[in-house]
Amino acid sequence: MKIDQIIRSNRRSIRLEIHPDGRLVVRAPHTATAAQIHALVARKADWIAKSRAKVASRSGDLKPKAFTPGERFWYLGEQYPLQLTGRQRPPLDLDGAFLLSRAAQSRAKEVFIAWYREETREITQNFIDSYSRQHGFKVNAVRITSARTRWGSCSGRNNLNFTYRLSMAPLEVIEYVVVHELAHLKVRNHSKDFWRVVAQLKPDYQTNRQWLKQNGMRLTLE
Repeated sequence: MKIDQIIRSNRRSIRLEIHPDGRLVVRAPHTATAAQIHALVARKADWIAKSRAKVASRSGDLKPKAFTPGERFWYLGEQYPLQLTGRQRPPLDLDGAFLLSRAAQSRAKEVFIAWYREETREITQNFIDSYSRQHGFKVNAVRITSARTRWGSCSGRNNLNFTYRLSMAPLEVIEYVVVHELAHLKVRNHSKDFWRVVAQLKPDYQTNRQWLKQNGMRLTLE
C-alpha cells in the first residue's frame, strides 16, 4: 500500500494518519526502519481502507466555494450566508452575513483568506498572551499559514504556526489548538507526558479534538 508521506521525529511509536484528502501519512521515530513502517501499514490495511472510505463519505458533498450570493461560510463554528454589496471598505465584513463588495468578487477567495488570516492572528494571539501570563510560556513568534492539513505546529525555536482556516472553528476548538502547540514548548512529542500537559491546561480538550476530527474537513475554501 502506498505511503504518501513519512514524517520522522523524536516520537516513540509509529502512527498512521488518514488526511481529509485521503493521503496516508506516517509519523515515525527516527529509529524506525522502512521495513518496520511498511510492516505496520500492511497489518493496518483494513483500517486504512475503512478510514479512507469514511473520509470520502464525509467529503463527498463538499464543493469548492463559488463565492456566489447565498453561499455559506464558516466563522467560529457557525455558517453565515454571503451577500454582495456596493463598494465598501474593507471589501469584506461580517454583520449577520458575510458582506462582500461586488468590486472584489473576482478576487473573493483572496479577500476571504486575508480576512480569515487577520481573525486567526488576533484570536490565537489573545489565547497565547493569556496562557503565557498564567503559565509562563515563552513564544518567539506567531505565523499564520495556508496549511491545508495541519491546524498548527511548533518549531524548535518556539515559533508557533496556525493555518488561516482555524478561525472557521468554534472558539473553544481554537483554544485547544493553541494549547496543543503551547504544550509542545514543554514536551516536543505526543507522548503521555505531552497529553498530560494538554489536559492540565484544558481539561475538556478531548471534546474539542473530536469536533475537529469530525468537522475539520468542512472548514475550507477549497
